Parts: sequence; C-alpha cells; structure tokens
Amino acid sequence: MEHPENDLHSPADRFSRMRPEPRSFDELADQPDPLEVDRKNRRSTRQAITFAMSTVAVTLLLAFILAVISRAQGGPLCDGSSAWLCTESWRTWWAVTTSIPPVVGLLTCAVITVRKLNRYERWIPWIGVFWIPLVPFTMAWLIITLGILATQ
Repeated sequence: MEHPENDLHSPADRFSRMRPEPRSFDELADQPDPLEVDRKNRRSTRQAITFAMSTVAVTLLLAFILAVISRAQGGPLCDGSSAWLCTESWRTWWAVTTSIPPVVGLLTCAVITVRKLNRYERWIPWIGVFWIPLVPFTMAWLIITLGILATQ
C-alpha cells in the first residue's frame, strides 16, 4: 500500500521534466532527497512570483524617480502642473532608461525558465509569470515609451 505522506508531488509538477531512471545502485544513491526536491520546487514558485512583482516595481519606481528629477530640474516644457518631463532630452532619456528593466526582466525570466527546466525543477510558474504579467507589461510599457520617442 502506498503512503500518501511520502507522495511529495503536487499537480504543479505534472509538466516538470522527470529525472532519468537510475540504472545502478550508485545512481540511485546519488538521487536527490525527495523532500529537498519538493522544497526547491516550492521555492521556485515563490521566486517566480517575487521576480515578476519586482520587475514591475523596479520599472515603475525608476520611472517615478526619473520623472521627479526631471520635474525638479524644470525646463521649457513644464508650464503646467501635469508636466513631468520638462525637456526633450529628459523625454528621450526617460523613455530609453525606463524601457531597460522590463526588457531585461523578460529576457532574464526566459533564461531562468530554461535553466529550471534543465535542472528538473518546477518551471511552470516561471513560464506563467513570463506570459501573464511580464509580456503584457513589457509590451504596454514599450508602446508608451516608443510612442514618446516617435513623437519627438
């Protein structure tokens, strides 16, 4: 009879790559501890969610800080209370600089996904945060920033 307390697989692991079956006693002895594998899988899920939130937060924080600096310096385009990017050069630098974190975050997430897959760890949360929050956020952000660059 199977012991359910020893079953450390969750439904989130059904798409994970399975480790190769051991062909000798030494390979069996070298297999990782199932409890440690389960801990790594749970950690991978938390890391993916944290990574997605951090990428969005860093982008928005950087955008806000640069906009505050631009407004504090002032310029010919800051005639109203709603203007934040006060010179043409600030608009260009803001658009270019704030486009870097989402693109780097998206590419980093893709690399981490492949590495998790190749290490037999839970990779589904990484592909999930790639497609659900990061791709739409990056696309929307680039539409905004490239629109700023295109109108100059």
